[in-house]
Amino acid sequence: MKILGREFVAEQMPSGWVICERWRDGVLSLIDNEPSNRKHVQLKLQNLSDCLIKDCQKSGVSPEQYWQAHNGNALTQLISKLQ
Repeated sequence: MKILGREFVAEQMPSGWVICERWRDGVLSLIDNEPSNRKHVQLKLQNLSDCLIKDCQKSGVSPEQYWQAHNGNALTQLISKLQ
């Protein structure tokens, strides 16, 4: 799922499904370290999209500017709030 120009995917790990960010070179970066079932991860991914889009619109900046201001730690913290 593309969110503000970045790609996020649900990936199956031995312990369950997690959310990862797919970088341009194809490398996956784990952003959700709470494995769950596929349906729950898809729901978290949709909620993540809704939250990020609303936050970006609220801040009144472009997606590029938004990502410059919000690093990976902020993304991980947001995911933990969605659980």
